Amino acid sequence: MKKYLPLLANIASQVLFGFAYLFMKMGMAVVNQNTVKFLSFRFGLGFLAMTLLLAAGFQKVKYKGRPVHLILLCGMFNPLVSQVLETTSTTYAPASQISLYASAMPALMLIFAALINHEYPTKAQVAFVFVTMFGMVITNFSDKSAAGLTTIGLVLIAASNIVIALGRIMVRRASKVFTSFEIVYLTTAIGAVAFTAYSMGTHLASAPFAEYFTGLWRPAFVIAVLYMGIGSCVGAFLLMTYASAHLPVAVFASTCTLSTVVGIVSGVVILGETFQTADIVGTVIMLAGIVGISLCYEAEPA
Repeated sequence: MKKYLPLLANIASQVLFGFAYLFMKMGMAVVNQNTVKFLSFRFGLGFLAMTLLLAAGFQKVKYKGRPVHLILLCGMFNPLVSQVLETTSTTYAPASQISLYASAMPALMLIFAALINHEYPTKAQVAFVFVTMFGMVITNFSDKSAAGLTTIGLVLIAASNIVIALGRIMVRRASKVFTSFEIVYLTTAIGAVAFTAYSMGTHLASAPFAEYFTGLWRPAFVIAVLYMGIGSCVGAFLLMTYASAHLPVAVFASTCTLSTVVGIVSGVVILGETFQTADIVGTVIMLAGIVGISLCYEAEPA
């Protein structure tokens, strides 16, 4: 059972990520689609929560004399670039469509893993990864224009997928040296400082500073920030970072597609977004690919 813990951890993280688009939309609506402002509160809360864990002695970190540049590089990809692209895309595309195109992630991760980390999957693992990719192709037979997907939204989604895939591969490299908490704590701090400084600066320069706090106690915003700051920023990233250190790259990449399925279904069921026959078939195929690669999973040595 112990060898399956990384697999279960990644499944849990992807379920949390899958619901994230709903809460992004909820929070962004309160701050009038101000991406950086929303991210400043999200990562600020996440950093505060992790700092409290450190202060209480539940976790420890050690950076001195270690290759911290690896984590700084991870922080550049995620959250500095990817979160801006991903969060902004919720303004220009439905949550189900963002999740749908994110299913291209496994192929991107395999490519970057081979180029950067020299990690190569087995033939069976590649086959199941392409099954999940085929599921995405099937869903493209449905009419996306009617679903509210804009050109800007598509560009933002494509760019965020590339940056996120790069970031996750770099996290795999950093995980060989640092603990999951050490990686997530520093990257969260990077996001909290950068987004908060920029957001506060723009309010000081162009608007009364008090507007920075306008509407922040509305229930929708509080719920969105709590989920994105604690559930996603801390919980999901800790689980995923732990999984990335122990799962074969193909298994890690393929199970990351589960967030796509959760995002599509939640967007349809909760937000009432369109979901056609091709989407159903594609989702089933993607799930089959995830199940298949999970069945051929073998734990990597610790």
